[in-house]
Amino acid sequence: MSRSETLCRLSRRCSAVIQASLAATLAAAVVVSAVVSGALYASNTTLMFMGFDAQRAQLITSLLVAGVAAVAVTLATNRARLATLAGLGGFAALFGYTFLHETKSALASTGVNGSFDVVGWVLTLLTLLLAGVISSWAGATLAQALRPTLFEAGSAIRDSVGTRQPARRLLRRPLTVAVALILLIVTVPVFGDMVNYMPDSRMLHGGPPPVGLTPGGKDQPAGPATPSQRPWLSWRPSGSGSVTTVDLPAPWTDSSATTENIGIYTPPGYDPSGGRRYPVLYEAPFDYRLWDSSVNIKVVLDTLIGSGRVPPMIVVFVNAWRAPIADTECANSVDGKQWMDTFISETVVAYVDMHYLTIARAEARATTGFSQAGYCAAILALRHPTVFGTAIPISAYYWAGDGEAGSRLPFGGDLAALAAASPIIAAAKLPAADCARLFFIVVAQPSQPFFGTQATEFEHLLAFKGYSFVALDARIPHGWDQVREMLPLALEAWAGHLVAAGVF
Repeated sequence: MSRSETLCRLSRRCSAVIQASLAATLAAAVVVSAVVSGALYASNTTLMFMGFDAQRAQLITSLLVAGVAAVAVTLATNRARLATLAGLGGFAALFGYTFLHETKSALASTGVNGSFDVVGWVLTLLTLLLAGVISSWAGATLAQALRPTLFEAGSAIRDSVGTRQPARRLLRRPLTVAVALILLIVTVPVFGDMVNYMPDSRMLHGGPPPVGLTPGGKDQPAGPATPSQRPWLSWRPSGSGSVTTVDLPAPWTDSSATTENIGIYTPPGYDPSGGRRYPVLYEAPFDYRLWDSSVNIKVVLDTLIGSGRVPPMIVVFVNAWRAPIADTECANSVDGKQWMDTFISETVVAYVDMHYLTIARAEARATTGFSQAGYCAAILALRHPTVFGTAIPISAYYWAGDGEAGSRLPFGGDLAALAAASPIIAAAKLPAADCARLFFIVVAQPSQPFFGTQATEFEHLLAFKGYSFVALDARIPHGWDQVREMLPLALEAWAGHLVAAGVF
């Protein structure tokens, strides 16, 4: 072999190594950007509220990110095969933990859950690899089709820069590409919100409307209420509340995440150095960002408080996104590795009472939530009647494990644990003294299968056991639009109960 041939081979090898390193770097950058920017979280949340459980949401999002990684590598190297491999690597990085966790759970399964199937595990692995390859290949193929246009646009920009009076024809292609990119950057997140929540979700993120108006609702002024009916009218604030995020020690062991955050809304006029104290509403396990995107919660609260319909209150949003069992059901898991119930009822409540001006009594605390969080609202109050005096479940289910596919995971499939964690069972067994402590505001569309049926069953039990409760019948079925319509009415009902309970 001649010296020139040897040098040529070495040059090709070096070029291949450089391109492979560039591909790996670009794919890693796409994966890290998806995590750090919140795109991964947003996509998973969207899919979960479309009906997918956390594991399937992670699978679909990982495949999408793999396609994006392949696009980036193809645009940089023009090597579709290399880009496909790089995209597959990105998919493995994102979904690998979930696959290993599910493998570990399958290995430990016995009894009614079945036993580990080696052939099924191999087929699952092959299917995931093929799905990752197809998603990455699709991204690489799309990028190869777009690459010539993008490079022509770049060449046109270069030629225009070198010309003092660039011709319109030189600018046409780069301007077209720029407009297309800007439109994608602006509209894709909006489309995600439209699919996830409501088509008008981005129409309702302005400031508070005039006093008496509720976003998405009718003109409902505070009316000529007397001080005894609404004692807070004498010190009703106006303006805008604020939201802060706090990291607390995470309530689990089987995860690299050592903290979990809570979002805390404080009402207009809140003064940390003042003497006025406030009732507290707790929501779990969906974070503030989700409520802000879905129902514009800060504006809703600011408006209700500013109009005098409800008293100024502190609202705490307990997140559980970093939990190893993503579908937490606000439960202490049967394996002892995750204790969301204790985290919410003890850690979070103690922190809020210590650092904020709260009315630190059960009758001034309430739990609320929608869907899974509605289940959490009911079971948390029933488990801890000396901590939470009111529960406001909105379109909830009242049998543990009746949520998405992952809702049984915290209970390990144990029938006794599922029964004990079911609000219908817990409410039936609660001692009479604790029954008397609790007040329920049950929101649902009675005619709707599943959610309406379970709410009606729960209400019948509450009446039979002598609980104090209010049933608010929704016109709209299960969904964020129902929350938007019914939450103001539910908070007004809680405000009336606070007055009756002598909280003020």
